[in-house]
Amino acid sequence: MKYDARKLSTEEQHLIRKIAVQRVFDGESAAEVSRSLGLGSRTIFPWLRTAREKGVEALSPKIRPGRGRKLSAIEEEEVKRWIIGGDPRQYGFDFGLWTRQIVSDLIFERFKIELSVSSVGTLLHRLGLTPQKPLRRAYERDEKAVNKWVKEVYPKIKSYAKKTGAEIFWLDEASIRSDDPLQRTWGEKGKIPVVKDSQSMRSQLYRIEVASGIIFIVESSRQKGA
Repeated sequence: MKYDARKLSTEEQHLIRKIAVQRVFDGESAAEVSRSLGLGSRTIFPWLRTAREKGVEALSPKIRPGRGRKLSAIEEEEVKRWIIGGDPRQYGFDFGLWTRQIVSDLIFERFKIELSVSSVGTLLHRLGLTPQKPLRRAYERDEKAVNKWVKEVYPKIKSYAKKTGAEIFWLDEASIRSDDPLQRTWGEKGKIPVVKDSQSMRSQLYRIEVASGIIFIVESSRQKGA
């Protein structure tokens, strides 16, 4: 979301500075953060210098009496970006699913504002986020390769099977895990969230596993005898 600084209060301008710098410290490039927030190409660099010398809190707005626990519109958008853009492990937590308590802890860490778990739930629903059962994906998964196989390779296999009178069989996966199955996490309403983990870590967690994703083409006896 881009902001017009001319229409922002002094406090909101300070918040933009703090959010922009924190995103760079979280691993995003200064150029990408500047583009997403509508900043000038060099605007963010003095803020980064100040934060490195004096800490991120040096960019924080002064606390105004009566502000209470409510988040500004800018802070709410940042909370939504956290959840849609990644998972808690990117922010120093050791759990890969968003919970109201984790969101509450992160809000306090970043904004120094305390929100109860129930208030966080109300906030997330207002932002169009809902608790959902996520899909598990390996970090090593190559989405381009998967899409190419589905759109280009498999249609050829299907066509070959049809021409030769063969049947296609799939071998599914069966496994016993030593860790807990995925519970619910918060994500954008109508879009199933994806939680990534390491293929190597998962292979260590499985005690028994049957290979999956293997495709068999069994030709008919008529074709074999031809």
